[in-house]
Amino acid sequence: MVFVTTLLATFPEVVQAAAPVRLTENGTMKFVTAFAGDGSDVLFVEFVKPTLFQIMRLKLDDRSVEPLHGNQADHELDIAVSPDGKYYAFVQCHSTLHGAIEIRDVSQKSIGHVPAGPGFAVYRSLAFAPDNSRLLFTFPENVHRQIFSVSLKGDDRNQLTDTNGINNWPCFSPDGKQIVFASTRDGHYDIYKMQADGTDACRLTSSPTMDLRPQFSPSGLRISFTSNRDGNYEIYVMDSDGGNVQQVTSHPERDDYSVWHPDGKQLLMVSERNGYHDLYLVDAPP
Repeated sequence: MVFVTTLLATFPEVVQAAAPVRLTENGTMKFVTAFAGDGSDVLFVEFVKPTLFQIMRLKLDDRSVEPLHGNQADHELDIAVSPDGKYYAFVQCHSTLHGAIEIRDVSQKSIGHVPAGPGFAVYRSLAFAPDNSRLLFTFPENVHRQIFSVSLKGDDRNQLTDTNGINNWPCFSPDGKQIVFASTRDGHYDIYKMQADGTDACRLTSSPTMDLRPQFSPSGLRISFTSNRDGNYEIYVMDSDGGNVQQVTSHPERDDYSVWHPDGKQLLMVSERNGYHDLYLVDAPP
């Protein structure tokens, strides 16, 4: 009976929903995604050519796409937008593996900067606190990737995790009291939750494969994440305590990088179809 219960938790029932809506058409590699403000625009990282990763802006009303920062030659490897849409942050690389965090307001005026870290590694996985008091990021401090926070000026750095393995993809709860993230501290990539100060970490999933990129819903009641527990990368949703796991997508190609629409009714994701990668919107489980 224990084996059957564990098996059902690992392979939940697929939620039947309307077919995902395709938002982009060029099929190039796409990565980190974020809604801007009220959800009328989407920002995402695109592999625009073999020598350049660039942040793009998609306007949902007419599906037009353009570079956020115009023509520039530096790699942009990550993007995060504050919940109120007033600020955004991104990682800018001035060489292949040497990147700084730039923090700007909606007019693109610089308000903060985190200088590039030591060695050949870059900051990743940016996330704003709901009240704009802190910015989360990850960095391989002393070998293991850990989670840190800074003020929006880029100072007052605090380390929130200090474990073996990799800690990555942090996301604040809407009330700012908790952070959900993925970690390999217990051997596999699983989803964990901790207090905003880094204390009281608890494990939410226990999969023999990889559970990645968790995101709190706008209500804070649910968490979306990517998992390959069925042998392929799909989007899943669970309650914020780790229960009631539901599989949202089921396709032989990859679905990844999910983020919640501000209304909490849909998920934005990067999906591979026939070898091409585009942005799609899919209904979230009711």
